[in-house]
Order: sequence, then structure tokens, then C-alpha cells
Amino acid sequence: MSELQSVIEKAYQAAKSGEWDRLLSEWENSTVLAKRCSRYSKPGSSWSFLHQAAYFGNEQACRALIGLGASTEAQTHDSLTPAEIAAQKGHHELATFLRNASIGRNTLWEPPIDPDVLPSSNRWSEATEARASTELFVAYGGGLVRITKGSPYFTDSLDRVLVGWHGTFNPPCGMDGESMLSRKA
Repeated sequence: MSELQSVIEKAYQAAKSGEWDRLLSEWENSTVLAKRCSRYSKPGSSWSFLHQAAYFGNEQACRALIGLGASTEAQTHDSLTPAEIAAQKGHHELATFLRNASIGRNTLWEPPIDPDVLPSSNRWSEATEARASTELFVAYGGGLVRITKGSPYFTDSLDRVLVGWHGTFNPPCGMDGESMLSRKA
């Protein structure tokens, strides 16, 4: 097992123990660890960090994980999504939040598997302008959108990059070339 994999497994044990403040602090200090944890699925159970955050009712951790690219559609070996886990544990507001955060499966904005690729979104009404502090690679339609350092782009309320038709991002545009930011989702 690689050293990074060992660190991820230890982080997962902390998640299972509900040590979310510690994990959120570690992720703030290590984007590599944060990205890897957002895509991790426990062999055997298929529980992800997002499932664990939902189990504990930790919305802050859920928001962070989704913004990093965790899939709200991921299922445990029992076919349970994070929203279903939250509902089972009585975290009904969080379950609703997780269902509403879903972009859906088999869409152009489906979360990427690669932890080095950021997630995209079509939540035009949530647009907040940002500027790339480093070069960004964003998943869209099975491919990549490249945003160069210093370029403006837009994010949704979970920090997912808004990407429009043909990979447009400043602004994201529809098929007609019109900005999607003036439309409601």
C-alpha cells in the first residue's frame, strides 16, 4: 500500500469516528489529500467519505466533499446514496440538501472519477464569479475544460465550476451562444 493510500485509509477511519473538524482542517492544508478523500470508496462496503459525513449529519463536510467532486449519486454495496443514509439517521434537512445538490447520473456535468479534475455544474442561478489562482481542469461531457491561471470563471454554491455548451465557462453559454447566467436553472 502506498503512503498516500495509507493516509487516506487513516482519514477514512477518522471519518467513521466522526472526527470532522480534524478532517476539514487537514483537507484545508492538503488539497491532494482532500481531493483523494472526495473520491475514495471503502472496498467491500462502497461507503465514501460523503456517506460518512451524511451519517454524522455534517453539512459542512458534505459541502466540502461535493465541491471537491464527491458524487451525491454514489451507492454503498446496499445501494444507498448519501441522501438515503442521512434520511435513515434522521438528518432530513441534510438528506434534502444532498438530493438537491445532485447533478444526476449520465449528464454532461457528472462528477469526475479522477481526483485531479474538478467537478462542473449547470446551476446557473447560483453563479458566483471567481478567478483561477492556478490552472484548472474541469470535467464536462466526458472530457476536460481547461481554465488557465488568472482566467475568470463562475461557480455554483458548492464551488463546482459552471460549464456551458462546448465547454464555455466565461460565461457558460447555451447552444445559441447566449449566456446561461441570465437564465434560471
